[in-house]
Amino acid sequence: MTKTKLKNILLLLTGILVLINLIGSDHFVRLDFTEDQRYTLSQSTLDLINDLQDPVTVTAYFSEDLQPQFDRMRQDFKNLLEEYATRSGSKIVYTFINPNESDELENEAQQKGIQPLLISSREKNQSVQKRAYIGAIINYGEATEVIPFLEPGAQMEYALTMAIKKMTVPEKQPIGIIEGHGEPSMDEMNEVTAQLQVLYAPESTSLDDSVNLDRYKTLIWVRPTDTIPQSHLDKLDSYIKNGGHIVMAINKVDANFSSSMGQNLYTGIGDWLKKHGVKINSDFLIDATCGSVTVRQQQGPFVINTPVSFPYLPVISQFADHPVSKGLSGVMLQFASSLEPADTTVNFVPLAFSSKQSDVQPAPTYFNFQKQWNEADFSRSNIPVAALITKRDDESNGDFIVFSDGDFVVNGTGQEARQLQPDNISLFVNSVDFLSDDTGLMQLRTKTVKHRPLDQIEESKQTWLKALNFGLPLLLIIIIGIVRYQQSINLRNKRREENYA
Repeated sequence: MTKTKLKNILLLLTGILVLINLIGSDHFVRLDFTEDQRYTLSQSTLDLINDLQDPVTVTAYFSEDLQPQFDRMRQDFKNLLEEYATRSGSKIVYTFINPNESDELENEAQQKGIQPLLISSREKNQSVQKRAYIGAIINYGEATEVIPFLEPGAQMEYALTMAIKKMTVPEKQPIGIIEGHGEPSMDEMNEVTAQLQVLYAPESTSLDDSVNLDRYKTLIWVRPTDTIPQSHLDKLDSYIKNGGHIVMAINKVDANFSSSMGQNLYTGIGDWLKKHGVKINSDFLIDATCGSVTVRQQQGPFVINTPVSFPYLPVISQFADHPVSKGLSGVMLQFASSLEPADTTVNFVPLAFSSKQSDVQPAPTYFNFQKQWNEADFSRSNIPVAALITKRDDESNGDFIVFSDGDFVVNGTGQEARQLQPDNISLFVNSVDFLSDDTGLMQLRTKTVKHRPLDQIEESKQTWLKALNFGLPLLLIIIIGIVRYQQSINLRNKRREENYA
């Protein structure tokens, strides 16, 4: 190859690289092979940042040189911000600050709402406590949002997009949360309320005659426990007829742990739902895929707390291919009932189902915590526990979504407060978004990988797999022994031959 030809090839390669860089500056491409697509911005994020009218400033407070996982999170968040900046046409700008560099920076971070995490670190063969900062401040115009703690993975995009969305929604639509019949307050549903506040203005309301429900495009009704006056149900009829929508989480049965009994619960809402085309049965759903309860057992002078599987706490992992439930993986219910269509005048669209090993027990029922559940106890499958109801005969009528468990989105208060499964909140808030025609964050809300339950295996197959796991290694050892023994015999016979050298 001549020098001239080599020079031309080098010039050609250089030109190709320059051209690729010029194209790449306008067309951002990155391959993402992660399961939760953590390095690919969702369409809702892209739509949001493309519609920005003013610049967004992100000040990230991240500690450096503490532990590898914190350094990795810092780099992941920086990469994410770089993509936000590129996709937004530089409308998103960011800076990183290491609060551990000085006391002034630490005070600044804490005053702005970034609280440190205490972590243990090894220095000179000693364990020392250090403060780690992993948060961000987002500014848009005069509005400010604080992310006190960033979680790894796809949760970073969710937290950042939600913070920007909160500041850019011009006027939040009111959402009515019905109270007055023993329902939990908004404080008792703080996780749902916090999610709703991104796009809406949730507020308590009632079904009294003095309240105008038409100002709400969507109502939320969770776990009424008192008998509902007919006048309130009539008002709900008018609201539905005028095109209003409702998301309902209703208990048809009630469980009492102190008496180990499950009873019917009558509020009148079941009859109203049946009139509108959906029936919540007076039964308890049981599922082989379930949560557990702690049982106290007396062993001599000792009391032992033992966790036992409790099929009345089903973990729902079967979902319809629907925007409300897309991307969900595991929703924990408490004493749910089965759902079914009540007539043919409605479109009954199931959204969530029990597993392949499930059944129902009619109320009243006794909870036997010592029971050894087996395959014969679960003879049914895919029992609906959530459904979308739409009218066929009158398009002006509003739609509603029904959940057959009124407790799955209730946190409680005080010592009884608990944190819920993330997918519990996502499923419920997705329902509100869907009925309110605001589906922008539904895809992003369910993007992360959270819960991956193992498939249920039949008992006969379990026995076969156990025998295979135990017997296969023994069989392999026997086969190897026979082969080695036969090789030894062949070698001895060969040595006995006259021509063996």
